[in-house]
Amino acid sequence: MATSLEEDKVKPETNDSTNSNGSTKKATSDTIEPEQQPYFNPRQLWPDIIKCPVNKWTFQCSDIIGKLGTDPEKAQITKKKMEKCLMYFHRLRKEMKLFDHTYTASCILFYRYWYMYDLPASIPQCIHLAQALLVTACKTMENNRPTDHYIKATCDFMVKDGPSSVGQKLNLEKLKWEVRDQLVTYEKKVLCQLGFDLALDNPKELIEELFSAYYRHVRDSDIEASFKEIFPAILQEARNFIIQTGTQPISLLCDGYTMVATALIFAGITFQKAKDPSFKFPHNFFRKRFPVKLTPEGVASLFADFRSLEKAFFDLKSNKGDALLISAADIEKLIDEDPQDGEEPYNLYEYDLIKDGEVNEDLLKYTERKVEELATRIISERSIKRPAESVPDQIPKKQRI
Repeated sequence: MATSLEEDKVKPETNDSTNSNGSTKKATSDTIEPEQQPYFNPRQLWPDIIKCPVNKWTFQCSDIIGKLGTDPEKAQITKKKMEKCLMYFHRLRKEMKLFDHTYTASCILFYRYWYMYDLPASIPQCIHLAQALLVTACKTMENNRPTDHYIKATCDFMVKDGPSSVGQKLNLEKLKWEVRDQLVTYEKKVLCQLGFDLALDNPKELIEELFSAYYRHVRDSDIEASFKEIFPAILQEARNFIIQTGTQPISLLCDGYTMVATALIFAGITFQKAKDPSFKFPHNFFRKRFPVKLTPEGVASLFADFRSLEKAFFDLKSNKGDALLISAADIEKLIDEDPQDGEEPYNLYEYDLIKDGEVNEDLLKYTERKVEELATRIISERSIKRPAESVPDQIPKKQRI
């Protein structure tokens, strides 16, 4: 880098002039000609995208269940601490109005940390850890909130749902300072222990990107109208599947793209059983959209692992239970994919490939319509929040009687 910067420097222009006594004097020009000015390329100094570390965060189902240990009493204590942290994520998602993909990111970070380092000994310390993970997820997925917002919400949670001795009253001011200090401590600890690896492969974020307006109008222009009419309902069911199953340690089983594809297959099977037994995804639907290899046997094995994790960890209302009893034959009836024997999947979403993407007229019209709708909504909301002042309010106070 140093060599290239030195080469890019423009040397000042020098002119040799001769004095009356014959001596030569070297004059340095204070100005640089426009054509000689160095060309500034920001990408040489700061990349347009920062690449996160790439680590393997997927494990065998038996290894994940084995992390609970063989002692039933200790396993129950661990699950109790997990439930408290997951309840914390769920509560703060509602109170702070966080995005769904921030909630799923919190769960992903939580299970990664638990698998590698286990949880702290006490429930209050687990809540402090969960707060640091939530803040990290929020900074990664959306606009960060002021620190006081996290602290207030965490204190409210600890007062209402945290463990406390019978009759003991918490000093709120003291608790706020403790929560603030623990946030700083655990946030540093979490980032260092996870190796600053924020490449989460968040399936909730991926599903929104894979089927965003850009790809709907550019990549999916050749899909039949009948499938386009059905697909939004399937997409919504897949979103629900991702959010609900994120409460279990399913994120440790597979990468984000595989999780999205599996969620779509589950939604397709559900649609087949409930509404249209003849429903089927278009030819090579998954091969054209996902940079992973999918086989009916592999996806069926994932569903079986999902069910095993539900039985081993938490009995929740959102559990899929017997709905996960999906065989490879069921999946073969749903998808129509060409075999990929020995062929590496092609990643359509590499940054260098998509940064100069195509734009067609339909996408431009769609974007323009959405911008106009947003502007209209903002103007109408402002008019509701700020109604026209009445005549007495418009009179200056000093003129009133």
